[in-house]
Amino acid sequence: MKWLRRILGALLGIFILAALAIVGVVFLWMPTSLPQTTGDISVPGLAAPVQILRDADGIVTIRAQNDADAAFALGYVHAQDRLVQMEMMRRLVAGRLSEVVGSMTLSTDRTMRVLGLYRAAEQSEALLPDETRARLEAYAAGVNAYIDGHSGAWPPEFYLLQTRPEPWRPQDSLLWGRLMSLQLSTNWPDELLRAR
Repeated sequence: MKWLRRILGALLGIFILAALAIVGVVFLWMPTSLPQTTGDISVPGLAAPVQILRDADGIVTIRAQNDADAAFALGYVHAQDRLVQMEMMRRLVAGRLSEVVGSMTLSTDRTMRVLGLYRAAEQSEALLPDETRARLEAYAAGVNAYIDGHSGAWPPEFYLLQTRPEPWRPQDSLLWGRLMSLQLSTNWPDELLRAR
């Protein structure tokens, strides 16, 4: 009977420790993956102070003294709020989704590589006017400042997919326009019918 009590006591102790660890992860560590919405953040790469305000609904207002700092802050905020979405959409358009999701998305990856939207974005980036390129570089610098300076937990999706965000590049932002064009072109049969 003594051994049974000891074994049950040990199992209960292990259960309590595991429960405390789970509670610690869920309530103490995982909230560090959420955006910092109050206080000051010091990041390198800005020419002047930038003010980022969020209203009660989380809508962001950025006040900056120049366009480059505004683009940098926008990239930073987007990374805070949407880094998983940004990473997954980039992988989708580049035909690299299977690297993290598995073989179930191989046909999607093949289709995206055949369409060549990522190559088109890279080629477009080389042809951009200097002012546009500068804004996209500032935006990418803001995204990367968030990624590089992030010290808390990553959003849980990164742990589930066993991956981390890669550095953002200006052409990654151009991908969004290409993807939106593709998504908005699914009504081509209707357009063709109207044209006829």
